[in-house]
Amino acid sequence: MPEAQKEHPLEKYSENEQIAYLSILSAVCYVDKEFRDEEKRQLDVLLAQLKISDVGKAKIYSSVFYFQDEDKLANLEVIQNLGNTDLKYTLISDLCLFSLVDSTFTDKEYQYILGIGEALGITKEQVDAIKSVQENLHKIKDILPNSEKFKRLITDSAANLAAVGVPIAAIAASGSVFGLGAAGITSGLAALGALVGGGMLVGAVVVVPAIAIGAAYGVKKLFDIVWKDKKSSDSVKNS
Repeated sequence: MPEAQKEHPLEKYSENEQIAYLSILSAVCYVDKEFRDEEKRQLDVLLAQLKISDVGKAKIYSSVFYFQDEDKLANLEVIQNLGNTDLKYTLISDLCLFSLVDSTFTDKEYQYILGIGEALGITKEQVDAIKSVQENLHKIKDILPNSEKFKRLITDSAANLAAVGVPIAAIAASGSVFGLGAAGITSGLAALGALVGGGMLVGAVVVVPAIAIGAAYGVKKLFDIVWKDKKSSDSVKNS
């Protein structure tokens, strides 16, 4: 994974703010009333890599099994006050990633994520776009990263996110400290990050969400052109 993708945006905040975010995230593990080994392992990796204290870990694990509405609202308020509007999209993406850890995305998990999205001002259309991207990345473990099929999936994912006003970089940042085992998710998120953070879109991506609402086809064409130009530029450098 590229260097730029190793740091989760949550690392920039205090532990209290991290606990608020992680409590909302961990609670999705038990909305179906099952806390599976895969989910526990994933949560343990995340807490270790963010260097959460033992006291913080206790609060987060408590949220897995006992997360009242007032707790959720209090933690959501903390996130809304952080001043980083993109972080809320990263949270939705992380929630989708956690829901897919056991390869089963239940309706209860989906409804929980929709509720979090609504509280943060994220539309159902945006949640669905993020969910779709993560589900697609979850399925591409056997697709070569340099293949046309992989490239098409990444450009389609980026276009669909931009078309509903979701910052692509915020989605690429999700899961970056999770030690993901699924090669498709790892390489897919890295490719999304490279698309917007590695110079492939130059400055164009800044205006994409503003002009592309409901116009996914046009955004796909833009990404195709940029990807083609990048490929040509790389060929020249290699020669």
